[in-house]
Amino acid sequence: MNLAADVTVPTAATLRLRPAGADGAAPAGAPDRRLAIDADFHRGGTWAGVADLAELAWRELGERGRDDLIDAHNPELHMALARHRERIALKYACLTETAHDAERTRNFPLDRAYRLVHGLVGLMLDWKRALAPQQRWQVVAFGYDHAQHLASRFFAELARRGAAHGIEVIVYSALDTDALAQRAPGLHAQAASDAGAAPPAPAALDDAAYAALQPRLERGEPLAWEIHAPALIVYHRGRGEDALAARAALRALCLSNHYGYYHESASFADTVLAHFEDMVGDDEDARWNYIGNIFQGLVSAGRQELALELILTRAEPHLRRRELRAKMNYLLSMIHLRYARTPDLALAEHYILLAAQDIAAARGAIQDADQTFLRVFIDNGLAFLRVRQGRPREALALCQEGYALLTRELGDDRHALHRSVLQYNTAQVYVMLDRAEDALAYYRKSMEMDPYYSEYYNESGNLLQRQGRFEEALALYELAVRYSAPYPEVHFNRGVCQSQTGDWEAALDSFALSLELNPQQPEIHQIRAEIHEQSGDADAALADYDAAIALAADSVAARVNRAVLHYGRGDYAHALADMDRAIALDPDNPEHYENRAEIHKSMRREELYRHDLDRAEACRAAA
Repeated sequence: MNLAADVTVPTAATLRLRPAGADGAAPAGAPDRRLAIDADFHRGGTWAGVADLAELAWRELGERGRDDLIDAHNPELHMALARHRERIALKYACLTETAHDAERTRNFPLDRAYRLVHGLVGLMLDWKRALAPQQRWQVVAFGYDHAQHLASRFFAELARRGAAHGIEVIVYSALDTDALAQRAPGLHAQAASDAGAAPPAPAALDDAAYAALQPRLERGEPLAWEIHAPALIVYHRGRGEDALAARAALRALCLSNHYGYYHESASFADTVLAHFEDMVGDDEDARWNYIGNIFQGLVSAGRQELALELILTRAEPHLRRRELRAKMNYLLSMIHLRYARTPDLALAEHYILLAAQDIAAARGAIQDADQTFLRVFIDNGLAFLRVRQGRPREALALCQEGYALLTRELGDDRHALHRSVLQYNTAQVYVMLDRAEDALAYYRKSMEMDPYYSEYYNESGNLLQRQGRFEEALALYELAVRYSAPYPEVHFNRGVCQSQTGDWEAALDSFALSLELNPQQPEIHQIRAEIHEQSGDADAALADYDAAIALAADSVAARVNRAVLHYGRGDYAHALADMDRAIALDPDNPEHYENRAEIHKSMRREELYRHDLDRAEACRAAA
């Protein structure tokens, strides 16, 4: 949730890709196609280099008439190709994307940006499969050491997922091999000092271009700022205009925060803070707006202590108006409740109650509609605290009373996003109270108000699945997939549901998709192993148990199941090793000793066999 107002801003990209052999002749052993890009965040913004690849894919797929693939990657193309955003309308825009200013009361989770990364990698794979499945492609990223968080993540994911499709990723970096391997194991490095066939640098902004751009910037055109902010920051710094560079950085920071690019947003914080006091002066609204944006980037990037210090030193001593202090105290509550490494519920309660007092005292000093909304917003934060305190019925009352008050005083049209959030929060509390039908009813209300928010469908699908309503759950999972860039959780949940219905082939496909997006999921390997066992494929089952245990060595269930499989294949030594480990991890389970006793029996170890049976009886007696 974000009480800071929106400010709009930047990212730039010029198509600078070149095919293999751009000088006429490719060297021996060269790839079939070489794509050289500039990944420097300071020149290209959040998607530096990545946007160049996405634009070329978009153009070439369009030339081949592959509108189906362009459509499949709509969210990530819409976001990465700022220069063409007016031509790539977002098909399924949720309220978090369309709400502005005070109406926008929910920030994107950082995970949403990671979904865009997954989608952009998927675009690369689909592009290559459609155009040249047998070719070897090489993506060469110059300026890699100056790539920001999301672009770096893209290159790592492309290296991992692209290897099986003939895509190699080479980065020009000053990092040594070990350091680069720790960051992204699949990347191949070239020395940063080796210029190679680098793409041409983007044209610098000169005085004439700046003068031509200025009217659009003064009008606050979002796309103008998004596209040109990196060049503007460089332009002003080159002229020694550090204060103007800081203002451009502030625009970039706020827009990055708006889009959920929080590491990118946080990267501008020091530049902005160096000139912060001069920029805001005595304007309390500007002070709070900008601090709120800086705060969100810092906490999401793991810099909670600096974010708290920012509130206490740059906001608290300067804010006098009660409604702004209410927003500040709300945020201080959330620091201690949501963002602190060790939550402090007492401090969170102290600040949220101060916020409630402040907004009550602001009545008459601000418009009634604003006071009503802020009261409900703060009460929603209090509801979250009550849930964490184990007081769900109080949380439920706060959500429902807040929704009724907003509707009664402001009507059905204003604050649609926050009203949908209140319905969603009510659904979550009903889940805690084990009132599934009530929870589902409120999930449906949330969907009616915000029909393209993927999480509503995923979570309500999970609830239906727990009730054994598998077909209904699967229908919601399909909508969750449709309304979002890819994320592994929904494919995992769908796979579990499909396995419950006995549709093992579909389940395996869903699990494969989930693992492609996130290979660190031992539970998927375990479920797949069980499916393979039931279908009679012992080799595939064993491979998945091996993978599960490689990822989670202390999984008792995987150890026991693999032991049973080894035992059935007559491999008693490996079965015994797994049961020894299972017993070490879970020593009070009598069934483990009975399983190990059977192994000893098959190995003709009579004394150990009887000893384990005795231990099983002792466990049962102790229970």
